[in-house]
Amino acid sequence: MTTIVQTLIAMVPMRDVMYVAALCGVCAVLMPWLPVPASAGSAYGRVYGVLNLLAQNFRNVANRTTPGSGPGKDGGGVPGVVLALGLGLAAGLGACAAIGDSTRIDTAELAADAGAIDFAAQAIEAIPSLSAHLSAGQVAQVNAALARIAAITAQVDAASGGAIDIGTGRGWASALAGDFQTVLTVAGTVAATLDPAVAGYLATAERIVPLIEAAAGLGPARLSVAAGGGAPAVRAALYRGP
Repeated sequence: MTTIVQTLIAMVPMRDVMYVAALCGVCAVLMPWLPVPASAGSAYGRVYGVLNLLAQNFRNVANRTTPGSGPGKDGGGVPGVVLALGLGLAAGLGACAAIGDSTRIDTAELAADAGAIDFAAQAIEAIPSLSAHLSAGQVAQVNAALARIAAITAQVDAASGGAIDIGTGRGWASALAGDFQTVLTVAGTVAATLDPAVAGYLATAERIVPLIEAAAGLGPARLSVAAGGGAPAVRAALYRGP
């Protein structure tokens, strides 16, 4: 059966999964000390059931006792209540730490991805005779996207080496991904028609989008990206040009 940790890996950014795993570990340590409730329907029984489920992600057999299957008392007695409250406090502090840590972004990875996107966008736009095969509206659309990419990349570079507000980082990443996708859709499609060899470069360029989104905490990197060598390999391929 899929565990809670495995399920959450696909739902939350990878940097936050460690807190879920730590919470499961704490539950696994404390559960054997908690008295089994007499009834699963009581308030204590419900809390016990949730903690028990989390603890089982660490395969702790001692935690698998079902409420009502043996001697027990709802409320768990004073030791059980104290341990349950301690666990709740620890979980709350862990959640606060997770929230605090996730309110800022290290800009190093974000800046690296932004630089690769800026280079790739300009490289695609500079393909010989490309502009002659685009309409005036398409040229204006691509130029506007290039200008926004350059401006945002400059902002990311200026903040590189420090930590920024997560909202700002996500806004930059989202804007870069959107404008780069515009370049790929409008100019890239035509460029691949002019030079079939460019198609491989465009396929690589597409892979930078989930990387910069992951760097800003918008979502985990796709497995297909990781399988191709990860962010450094994708950036290096983009810098080699079409």
